[in-house]
Amino acid sequence: MRYLLLFFLTSTVAVAQNPIIDSLRRELTKLPTDSNRVKTLHELATNLWWNGYDSIAIQTLRQGMKVAQQVKYPTGEIRARLALARIEADYLSDTKSAHAQLDTAQQMAITIHDLSLQGQVFLRRAQLYENIMDKLPVARTLLDKALQKFKQAPDRKWEAQAYNEMAIMKMGEGNYVAAINFWLNAQRIQESIGDWKGLRATLPNLGAVYIKLNRYTEAMACFTEAEKVADRLNDTMIRTFILSRKGEIFEKKGEYATALPLYLQQVKAYSNPYLPGNLARAYGAVGRMYIQLNQYDKALHYTKLSQDTYRKTVEKTQEAMEHNAQANFGKIYLALKQYDRTVSSAREGLAWTENVREMRPERTEYLRQLSDAYDHLKQPAKALYYFKRYKAEADTMLNEEAMQKATVASMTFDFEKKQQVVRLQQARQQARIQLLENDNLEKTRNFLIVLLLLSAGILGFVFWNNRRLRTRNEELSRKNAEIEAALYRGQTIERKRVASELHDSVASKVSALKWRFEAFDTSQFDTDQHREHARLLEHMGEVYDDIRAISHNLMPEILEKQGLQAALIKLTDTLNVQNRTRFLIEVEKSGEDVRGKTAYELYAITLELVNNILKHARARQADISLFRQNGFLALTVQDDGQGFSLENQKDGIGLQNIQSRLERLGGTYLISNRDQGGTLVNVQIPMAG
Repeated sequence: MRYLLLFFLTSTVAVAQNPIIDSLRRELTKLPTDSNRVKTLHELATNLWWNGYDSIAIQTLRQGMKVAQQVKYPTGEIRARLALARIEADYLSDTKSAHAQLDTAQQMAITIHDLSLQGQVFLRRAQLYENIMDKLPVARTLLDKALQKFKQAPDRKWEAQAYNEMAIMKMGEGNYVAAINFWLNAQRIQESIGDWKGLRATLPNLGAVYIKLNRYTEAMACFTEAEKVADRLNDTMIRTFILSRKGEIFEKKGEYATALPLYLQQVKAYSNPYLPGNLARAYGAVGRMYIQLNQYDKALHYTKLSQDTYRKTVEKTQEAMEHNAQANFGKIYLALKQYDRTVSSAREGLAWTENVREMRPERTEYLRQLSDAYDHLKQPAKALYYFKRYKAEADTMLNEEAMQKATVASMTFDFEKKQQVVRLQQARQQARIQLLENDNLEKTRNFLIVLLLLSAGILGFVFWNNRRLRTRNEELSRKNAEIEAALYRGQTIERKRVASELHDSVASKVSALKWRFEAFDTSQFDTDQHREHARLLEHMGEVYDDIRAISHNLMPEILEKQGLQAALIKLTDTLNVQNRTRFLIEVEKSGEDVRGKTAYELYAITLELVNNILKHARARQADISLFRQNGFLALTVQDDGQGFSLENQKDGIGLQNIQSRLERLGGTYLISNRDQGGTLVNVQIPMAG
């Protein structure tokens, strides 16, 4: 099915002449065996694959997978396995191995809780199934699952990739409008995030589907934008693909001699480096042009090349049929008046496409060939049967196309001339049927008019009611915001008052009490009394320090005046004065403008996590980081201590406090044990605007 459109945009530039590949290879000579080396190997393999050097790309990915296993970098290993499965989707030469790679990748992605990688597993498996007729429903389900994972992640880049694959499925069904909508969704996302590599496929494919609808102006606009992307990426294959699509426009306009050289250029481009999937389709297009130019020997030659090239890429356990070639055979045999061979070829193709909605365009062509062949074989009943099926399929696939209507009208005229006797016998019965249909149509029309008026009234009422509800909701939201602001101001005032009372009253009294104990005459104390006196002084000092810390943490002055970032920096400076654990902080100006309720709650959460580290972790070092990502403010606290048992601590007061604070902010948190030892806590809250 994917041969209808699938444009994977692999470049034909030689490896030795590609500056990106040369640069990546030089970089590899300088990198140690670490995660950066894995990423560079993956990028190199991707560029090799784009340039048509699949075998080298596969070797590079396997090397990257081994390095990822050595350095315990599961994300890199998963991506390598996904890429290996993706390359296999082009050939179907070893699908068992590809599914095994995806099974392992899926388990690893679940283990590290990476939603985007889980979605990529679904997408890659769908690509393996898209060429197998009885697996097409499974492929659609997998793409839906992939899209949901990408939205949950969230991962906008891969969300656009899911829309691209869904568009290809809709294209195969003949549902061009739905395909265009999916590609437009992908284009909007890719343009918003600057994903040029994604646009290199979306724009040409969007132009190709416009050609299917004879919307040549829109198609050329897409190709113009695609050429800009090609210039930006120095991508020869995009230009090759656009040339072939321009050839398709000439073909649809009937200018076959002009289209032929463009398709021959495509054959040359896909021959070196050898890209069998694309080459098979190019051979088929050349064969179509020779059919239209009445050069049937050449048409048959290129059609056989198309079929042979395609079948060489598919593993022996898979049945394979290249419909680009199969449809050509039927046309050639019709032109050569070999109607029995036309019937045999078309019936074989039709059997492949029966009950597969993605194969409607091919099924329509086979039905047309069978109808025409049986007509020449003087079998009018079969000819009429296949003609009716052809008409039904064609109307469903292109019901808005004037060209299709003209084709159907022309074929109907031919059949009317050749089967006039049969038509005359059925004319009276058809007239009665038509009269009944007209009567039913009139009743249906009147009913629809009444229903339309009623629907308009209901929609008007719903619209008016929605406006009222929206106004009320806006008023409630405004009042809630005022109440929340007033509550926070009240809490702030109360925190300041309590902090002041603790600092000025309770702390001073404890300090005075400590001084009085220090003034005791201990010269007459025995050893036990000296020890108890020292212990009391130590406890009073601890109480005094705790009171000062509590009063400060209730509402740190620096938090209110300078924001969360400055407060966290000062907190780590204070912690590093007298604690065994060394605290490091990374903020990168992420919290300069975080004030008010959000700042206080995050600061309190940080204090809770820091307190857990000091009391329980036995850590040498702890890291605090604050950064923004995809509309979220993320706080990460991790240590190299003895780890954390979630089963034993899930009902603790500390975690309950963190949970309640995050609920007020609409945020979430995740606690996990690090592979290298210690605890990792990720906190995320959405940022307004």
